[in-house]
Amino acid sequence: MISRPAIGRLLRDAAWAPLGVVLLHVVAAHFLGHEPYVDPVMHFLGGAAIAFFLRRAAEIGRPLVGEPSPLGLDLMAFGLAVVAGLVWEFGEFLSDVFLGSHAHTSVGNTLRDLLLDLLGAAGLLLALGAITPGSRGSGRPGRGGGGDFPRLGRT
Repeated sequence: MISRPAIGRLLRDAAWAPLGVVLLHVVAAHFLGHEPYVDPVMHFLGGAAIAFFLRRAAEIGRPLVGEPSPLGLDLMAFGLAVVAGLVWEFGEFLSDVFLGSHAHTSVGNTLRDLLLDLLGAAGLLLALGAITPGSRGSGRPGRGGGGDFPRLGRT
């Protein structure tokens, strides 16, 4: 079981990223419209934000996930971020079917969204790995650099 302080740390250190993307999406779509620019940018940023959140969650929740290497944590965050994008698209589809919304305009649009989710997640993890290569050693503090993911939020 994960502790309350760990949940608070996760909310403070990582939840700001996906929540920020959702807020930015709402504001940008209001002023600029959903397509053709806002939706693609938000899917890319959303993929990056959810990968960030999931990578930090895996670090904070190490008692639950064990001691995977930094590469293992990256792969876990990437895979789950891609799954999150897929679940989001299913949600949009179900919203169209049951609520009469028009979130899906075409199969091409959906595939573009999924690709941008994937590229955002991969881009973030690759960029942060390049920024902090020395700190992503063995994944164990004190052995090869620690492996902690860079904190972009408050400390």
